[in-house]
Amino acid sequence: MAHTPTVPIILIVDDDPAIRKMLVEMLSLEGYATETATNGREALDMLAAGGPRVVLLDLLMPVLDGREVMHELNARPVERANLKVILVSALPNLENAQDLNADGMLAKPFQVNDLMQVLEPMMAAVS
Repeated sequence: MAHTPTVPIILIVDDDPAIRKMLVEMLSLEGYATETATNGREALDMLAAGGPRVVLLDLLMPVLDGREVMHELNARPVERANLKVILVSALPNLENAQDLNADGMLAKPFQVNDLMQVLEPMMAAVS
């Protein structure tokens, strides 16, 4: 099977610059293209412009948090159908976010293998 040269872009949405930098580095080493947003509003603007197909979305952020971003995305079924969203949070009760209709969840702190285990099936689904 021939591999297409266009790799889906992963949008990293987190208000913590250290976490954004770490994720960009981790994913770049794995061969993925990334973009970053510092809050939910910025992320929604970037998604509306097209491009990213997989989103790593922090739940706790200023301006517009992950929960609000998910509500906005879920209100746009056509746009939402083309996206895979993985919620990322240090909250101990991440399973309480099940109602947000995310495609995956990842608890902070995590290792590269944890991230790849959640991310790889999403990447395959949007490729």
